[in-house]
Amino acid sequence: MLSLSKFSFSFDPLHLTWHHVDPPLVWRIDPIVALVGRHVVVAGGACDFEDDPLSVEIYNLDSRRWSTCESMPAILKDSAASTWLSVAAHTKQLFAMDQVSGITYSFDPDSKIWSGPFDLRHDQNIYFSVFGIFGDSMIMVGLIGNSENVKDVKVWELKGESLEFRREIGVMPAELVKKLKGEQTSLNSVRISLMGEFLYIYNPGEPEELAVCEIDGKGVCRWRSLKNAAGSDGSKVADRMVLTCADVGLADLGRAVGSGKGSFSVVDNGNFEQF
Repeated sequence: MLSLSKFSFSFDPLHLTWHHVDPPLVWRIDPIVALVGRHVVVAGGACDFEDDPLSVEIYNLDSRRWSTCESMPAILKDSAASTWLSVAAHTKQLFAMDQVSGITYSFDPDSKIWSGPFDLRHDQNIYFSVFGIFGDSMIMVGLIGNSENVKDVKVWELKGESLEFRREIGVMPAELVKKLKGEQTSLNSVRISLMGEFLYIYNPGEPEELAVCEIDGKGVCRWRSLKNAAGSDGSKVADRMVLTCADVGLADLGRAVGSGKGSFSVVDNGNFEQF
């Protein structure tokens, strides 16, 4: 979380512990933020009439200091915000992709250098795409056709530093695509979250329903839908919903219950309960 007075972040699965540090030098409204090794990278999202909209700053978790570095590539100027970029990161690199064009760059926080571009539009019928880290490789989800007529939602595996297309993993069943659209007549975008063998896909405009793709060790995927507990509680008070997933163990749940912080929601066979 970013404000004029501080930058707050949390690493534990249920966000029980928060770290509060001085904010970046450049004020940002909608930046991309990612943990890359022992660095927190904050890029883009600045007001171009006041600051460089492509500026990048890195917070070193060991020295507890901010440093500036090479700005984002100029071609991303019109999309240098979390609303328009899909971001994936592992321990050494950050990847940022324009969700509409598929133009992608990588960033190394140690050398502070951007590399690319990489073109992730192997299929010209893709009109929107997002990606995320999946084990030792990367998963990309693409919408095929156009927002008024979605022909398919496909999942691919990417491999290597230049993000080559390795294979198509699967295609979302038509009934799940319909659920993703909800009451809307079009599907302009999707968001994803990954953990273990599970890929969760949701429509930010209709977040009540999640499409779940379970990918086993042989690369075979199984599809199903899941109710979003946070989107089904009837509150609807937020302007934007961000969904994440984490590997939560019994010890994590025990600490969370003992802390008395926050609340827990459970969906069982479509029934919603909050604790």
